[in-house]
Amino acid sequence: MEVQEISEEQEHQKRTKQRKREYYEKNKYILCNKTINVYCIAKIEKVRSTYKDRVDEYINLYPFEEYADRYIKKQLFICKVYKAHSHYDDCYDAGMMAYLYSIHRCAEMTYSHVEPYIKKLIRIYIICAIVIHNDSKNLCKSNNFSEVRLDSETSFDKF
Repeated sequence: MEVQEISEEQEHQKRTKQRKREYYEKNKYILCNKTINVYCIAKIEKVRSTYKDRVDEYINLYPFEEYADRYIKKQLFICKVYKAHSHYDDCYDAGMMAYLYSIHRCAEMTYSHVEPYIKKLIRIYIICAIVIHNDSKNLCKSNNFSEVRLDSETSFDKF
């Protein structure tokens, strides 16, 4: 009887995991976009208004150049996002937002494990930025549009 209960529980966990995966695949652009552009900014503003002194202290203790810049560039390299790519700046900006969010969140919760938290969120936010970029590329491809980046050097004087 116990064997059957365990297998039913495992089956239930499998189904739940599968439903979560399907939900993410269906809504990943919306989820990633909200993570970077809505939730992150709202949380930073809220924490900044409440814990300004503590946030400033954490920023001084964990400066961007020392704790985030090098790791953002390393993570971009791991994800095969290079400076020549059109989405490099978007991904780098997402890494900077992850740093700011991490600092604010750690200040709010008085975490002591700030560096691993920064690294974890940088990875997550860069993946979100890649998802957002890939979704716009896929949208263009599926509708027979060509993707045009107005800020790229190759699109100068084309229009």
